[in-house]
Amino acid sequence: MKHARHAADPAPTAPRTTRSRTTAKHAGRHVAGPAPRQRRSGPTWSSLAPKSWPVSLGVGLAVTMATTTGLSVASGTTGVPHSATPDTSASGIRATPEPADSGTALGTEASTERRSELVAERSQAASRSGERSARTAPGSAGLVVADDAAIPSEDIAVDVESAPEPPVLPGCDGEATGAGTNGNISSTEMCSLWDGGPMVRADAAVALARLNEAYVAAFGEAMCVTDGYRSYSQQVAARAAKGSLVAPPGTSNHGWGLAVDLCPETYTGDRYDWLAQHGPTYGWDNPAWARPGGSKYEPWHWEFTAAVEAAGGVS
Repeated sequence: MKHARHAADPAPTAPRTTRSRTTAKHAGRHVAGPAPRQRRSGPTWSSLAPKSWPVSLGVGLAVTMATTTGLSVASGTTGVPHSATPDTSASGIRATPEPADSGTALGTEASTERRSELVAERSQAASRSGERSARTAPGSAGLVVADDAAIPSEDIAVDVESAPEPPVLPGCDGEATGAGTNGNISSTEMCSLWDGGPMVRADAAVALARLNEAYVAAFGEAMCVTDGYRSYSQQVAARAAKGSLVAPPGTSNHGWGLAVDLCPETYTGDRYDWLAQHGPTYGWDNPAWARPGGSKYEPWHWEFTAAVEAAGGVS
């Protein structure tokens, strides 16, 4: 009976060892494992991204993108995801944003190339501006002259006819007031002739010097002049020496500084004919009374006729 009861009893369970418990414990965790973590649901990138990305084109062709506070909160980041490449419908430029801590920049290869082109153009423009500024003359109020600028020829043409003629008698301006009396003319009214010759009134001197230039061109030498202005005392002395050949003091045109006497080699032969033809052109002439057949033949006596008539002289 005891055997039967013992047989009927369930078989005793073998006691678990520490090693087996430990193995079973680790084996159970490995097999079962914790449940996977679930991501929180929230707004997606596409739902929060703005419909358009404003593009600001400046000196560096900087591209900026607008983000929202909600996008930062939902995505759990402080910047815009680098993988986001929204298409700007307005400009057609696809821009890649940078992290929030960087300055303005271009995100795509095309934008980078364009920025480089603009920087190069800006540098070239600054260089050209510097060169032009260096060429600007002081006091020109910032005037910049282009490299291809040209001045019309009519603006630099010189009107030779209107240019002042060089003085025929250095130091003589040819101006005379006519002040004084016969034989008493101020030296300020007078000018010496070429080569230190005698003095005559300034206007008469310049006219005679021009006649002399033409004479030199025709004969290769200057006119020879013996007498010009005579003061009153000089006229008295000449009258005493030559008699009737000299006008009474106070009446001679020599006393006005408007008459000269020429050397024989200047007025004889074909030279007299030349002077008779060209002298009046310059205001000088051998008066009618002194010509051949005149009341007193003096081919050497020549006068500045226009001024003589104004002065009222006759000889």
